[in-house]
Amino acid sequence: MDATATTSLVVVQALGPLATLLAALVAGTIAWVAFRERRLADRRSEWWDRAQWALTAALSPDLATRELGLGVLGVLANSELAGREEAGILRVATLEELSARPRAAAPAVSGVAEPAIAGREHRIRVRAAQLRVATDRVGGVETASWIKDLAATVL
Repeated sequence: MDATATTSLVVVQALGPLATLLAALVAGTIAWVAFRERRLADRRSEWWDRAQWALTAALSPDLATRELGLGVLGVLANSELAGREEAGILRVATLEELSARPRAAAPAVSGVAEPAIAGREHRIRVRAAQLRVATDRVGGVETASWIKDLAATVL
């Protein structure tokens, strides 16, 4: 064996552990990235499950359930998991509550509007306005000033 072959063999033997370490680092990095992507996908799936429940609740005929659904949608809209597309979907839940036409008067009991129902409907409109502000922010859309004013209402 000549000196060049011996030197090459020594270099290859010396680089063997380094190559093993490099391969382990690459495999570890790939595993970490895959783990993070899977975790994000799982979180997005859980976010969507909550959003589906809240959308159903927000469209309920029951006023208390509707208010709860809109409140949950507001929280979800402010989540880091909500992108423009998700904000657009959630924005749909605000359309009826924030329509320009006046809402029907609360049902009357002995000729007097039920204050609890009127108060609940106002809270629903405020929750819808808060949701609209959040979805418009995420979607990069300018929110009407009257909606911002309504959203600022303290409940």
